[in-house]
Amino acid sequence: MKKITEAALLKRYKLETLSGADLRYAHLHWANFSNANLTATNFRAAGLYRADLHDANLTGADLSKANLSLANFSGANLSGADLSDSTLRWTNLSGANLSNANFTAASLWEANLSGADLSGCDFSRANLSEANFSGANLVGALGLASMQEEMEMLILLRKEIREEAFVFNMSQWHGEEKDDIYPDRYSFANFLNTCGTAHCAAGFCQVALAKRENPIALISAKVAGSYAIPSMARLFFAEKVEFLAYLDDLISGKEPLLQR
Repeated sequence: MKKITEAALLKRYKLETLSGADLRYAHLHWANFSNANLTATNFRAAGLYRADLHDANLTGADLSKANLSLANFSGANLSGADLSDSTLRWTNLSGANLSNANFTAASLWEANLSGADLSGCDFSRANLSEANFSGANLVGALGLASMQEEMEMLILLRKEIREEAFVFNMSQWHGEEKDDIYPDRYSFANFLNTCGTAHCAAGFCQVALAKRENPIALISAKVAGSYAIPSMARLFFAEKVEFLAYLDDLISGKEPLLQR
């Protein structure tokens, strides 16, 4: 790989061809890589905060452990890219080709993945809280519940919320207890008092799957949200009324489950 010095990577500078370059640990905040050829480029642990990479070719690139928050990857080609352990908070990946990309343990909080090709991606242990998957292709994606499993969880979740029989100790999600995957009974009323919103209810699905010994479920109560169920991701901070209304729409088919 070609070693590129950080001195050459000026803030907001337009960079067009860095295919195969070694940019590990580089500070590239605000850099302009739009339409650039970045195939097989090594961005491991690099800082790309607010960088512009729209329509760039990042096929096979290494972006593991990189800070990609608020970066623009719209329309980019990241097929086969490694984004494991990366931070993609508020990142724009709309319309991007992410087929077979590795998102293991990545944080996609509020990321925009609308219209993206996510076929064959690995989302194992990824945090998808409030991520937008509308119109995305999730066929063959790993680390996600099947559509049948998701529907079963949605029906169970709605039933338990309505009956206030929420058998789940939500205090774990707030760091008040040690990691114990099967805590004692904790009422839904107390859960609302703890959270103030219904944002943690999405996490019930992952723990319910774990209790059923489903291999895709995250066996840790420390990661909150709906990492395994992308249709639930937008509900992370929903109020109870909105939460139930959206559940009704998903269960009735008024809102479609994301295909995978």
